[in-house]
Amino acid sequence: MDRVSLRQFILLTFLLGLAMKMFNLPVLMLRLCGRDAFIVLIAELIIDLILLVLVVLVVVLSGGKGFYELIENALGKVTAKVTAVVAGAYCMVKLYMMLVDVRLFFSNTVFPSTIGALHLIPLIVVLVCFALKPLSSAGRLSEIFSLFVIVGMVLLGVLTFPHVGFDGLRPLLADGPDKVFEGMSALFMWFGDFSLLLILTGKTDGGKKALFSLIAAVVSFICLTLFSAVLFASYGDVPELLTYGHSISSISQYAVGSFRFGRFDLVIFSLWLFAVFLSAGMMTLFFSRSMSYAFGAKAGRILTYALGIAMFAAIALTINLNLAVEWGMVYFAIPSAVVQYGLPVMGIVALIAGRVRGSIRRKSENSEQKKQE
Repeated sequence: MDRVSLRQFILLTFLLGLAMKMFNLPVLMLRLCGRDAFIVLIAELIIDLILLVLVVLVVVLSGGKGFYELIENALGKVTAKVTAVVAGAYCMVKLYMMLVDVRLFFSNTVFPSTIGALHLIPLIVVLVCFALKPLSSAGRLSEIFSLFVIVGMVLLGVLTFPHVGFDGLRPLLADGPDKVFEGMSALFMWFGDFSLLLILTGKTDGGKKALFSLIAAVVSFICLTLFSAVLFASYGDVPELLTYGHSISSISQYAVGSFRFGRFDLVIFSLWLFAVFLSAGMMTLFFSRSMSYAFGAKAGRILTYALGIAMFAAIALTINLNLAVEWGMVYFAIPSAVVQYGLPVMGIVALIAGRVRGSIRRKSENSEQKKQE
């Protein structure tokens, strides 16, 4: 069945709130913003929570219509197809950045040397297959994966938090607000994942109860903030000691002492990878559904296969992973913000325009009936 239940929608929200932000982003934020990375994180998460409110409103008020169908009925088919193509391109670039993040994580934290693109072939194949399955598959996986992710968070928290001095977070804004604005403008690509939930418009059960997903998002943000604070507090004075690709997994080794627990942190972060996989799958699925709407089901399927090939080629040709991240910050931050925050706004505009047009149509029909009487 090409639908998700209310529980699955809430769990997908929880996992999307964590996935792309957990591994390498805190280190990137710390190097870019110093201690003020904590403020940048809070500000970005508040923006993301507002984004989720808009997304849920679109999902709840859609009247059973799909996202692109909603836009088509209110703003025209051309507008809807152009939106689908732009959204698909956005998902393609964001998926590439997530695969770069995965490769960086394994290259710097898990293995002693950089892993090659060939290691990612199984993941890319699974993502393509995932994108061509009904939405219920994503929903069922969210129910399975959430348990592992929650267990991983609890274990990592128990091992890490007692050994960290959070006084290292202060002082904030010591150098003024400039670094905060710089960080926010450069890091949009690592946020805004809730826009992927728009593909579930018209496909979600529960009605207004979907608003409970806001609670799931808040819980995921609290977890993310706490774990990021571990890194910010530990390395706020010496961010230059970190390079992008180090993760909270690396920091937890030093916080608790790897001699006490071995590399148990890798077992925990393997559980976190379930969230990453599901998030990447949602990006691939969003791309596939967008292309199917814009060009037809058969073309959409072919383009999904082409996406898998393109992702492998792009990763294989990426020699300097850190340079790819810098490219994402410089060239894709603002376009990313426009698309991921603009999609739900367009959905809201389509809802309002559709209701206005419906009201005008009903008034016209009533006027005609009165004339006939």
